[in-house]
Amino acid sequence: MSHPYSHQISLHLLSAGARQPHRRYLFTVALALAGWSLIAPNAAKGDLVKLLNGGEVRGKITAGIGSEGNIHLQSMTGATIVIESEQIQFVTTRPDIVEEYESRSRRIKDDAEAHWELAEWCRQRGLLPQREHHLRRVTELNPDNDKAQSLLGRVWHQGQWVDKDELMTSQGYVKYKNKYITPQELEVIENTADELERERGWFQKIKLWYGWLDGQHENRRPQGLTNLAAINDPNAAPAVMKFLSTDPRIDIRELAVKILVRISGSKATTGLVKIALFDESLVIRTQALDGIGHDYAERAQNAFVKALKHESNAIVCRAANALGQIGDKSSIAPLIEALITVHHYQVAMDIPNNQTYSFSTDGNFSSNTPAVPPGVMEAVRAGRLLPPVFAQSPDAPQPLKKMVTVRIEHSNVEALTALSKLTQQNFGFDKRTWSLWWSAEKNASGKLKGKG
Repeated sequence: MSHPYSHQISLHLLSAGARQPHRRYLFTVALALAGWSLIAPNAAKGDLVKLLNGGEVRGKITAGIGSEGNIHLQSMTGATIVIESEQIQFVTTRPDIVEEYESRSRRIKDDAEAHWELAEWCRQRGLLPQREHHLRRVTELNPDNDKAQSLLGRVWHQGQWVDKDELMTSQGYVKYKNKYITPQELEVIENTADELERERGWFQKIKLWYGWLDGQHENRRPQGLTNLAAINDPNAAPAVMKFLSTDPRIDIRELAVKILVRISGSKATTGLVKIALFDESLVIRTQALDGIGHDYAERAQNAFVKALKHESNAIVCRAANALGQIGDKSSIAPLIEALITVHHYQVAMDIPNNQTYSFSTDGNFSSNTPAVPPGVMEAVRAGRLLPPVFAQSPDAPQPLKKMVTVRIEHSNVEALTALSKLTQQNFGFDKRTWSLWWSAEKNASGKLKGKG
């Protein structure tokens, strides 16, 4: 029996001339409906129909596609809406709890207390990504909230909150099964005694040949280069990274890339990924990325996905660019999250207090205190300066400096380009629409694989 107040609305949003069958959207709707028919009528699920004009319709699909390709959806108010297939961009099914979350998130005040309460609400209902989003907003509005900082995996270090994983990595530790150990300990775990012995042997040889390049005996330099260029053992990769990839001369670093590409293997891939992310030369980074073989693309992809959360926006963009070249469908969700990233920079300035400034990429501050010098902020946005940044007016005397935390929201073109390449779609920097579309794709086609 229908709802006593139900009525039917036919949705006509496109002009008559535009009403041509959209086979792809019709197919997507059909698959989504097939999945819906397997769910019990009282299951806590809801449908969201994204329209080509940018609008959305929410409710429950109550009938399949008719002879004219229309679908019937019952709205939250009980009305039955008929939507023509050519008006549909995609259809996705989501738990009702997500719909409730979105309603709540639109109504809350933008203050630390409200975001904390919603984060707790999300935790109780298992909405962990949403919870993390609100915890991050809590720390942006109130950096002194120790509990929120701790829940985000941050620790207090040298006067600021930093990510614990990044701090331990910077101190030379690696994470293995949720514990921090030294690289040497990891080697013992992962490598056999025979492999370790061969790696140690290469450290001795490469250190010797590398020393010949700048030694007093000029006749040894050609021999050193010849010996290095002839390396073909995968166990030499760690020594190549230690001695050659960090050399200030671009030709020596280029030699390191050539050696790693030739010897291949998982150890070489780890080195090529590091060079592709952190080398200062675009030429060297490109050579390293191009040199990652197909057999080790998945290993490299995992490392680039992890780098999408790096504290440096420049590294985030390099990782996104790499995923656009070697990534597959499994990198789509992380790339969606990396479309817009927030980074914090500390600037030493002659100002009367040490407060947090929040502004978008247009550079507009929410405070009336002196602005960070434009040249400094331009360098920060371009990735030429990494935190901490020290700004000083050349005309002013030398007053006492205090640290100002600057929050910059970056829209990452590299992530958008990678997504467009992997999906053949373009929803701009609208992370929500990207997420809805990706959910619809998975609902329609199951777990997608490959680049197609």
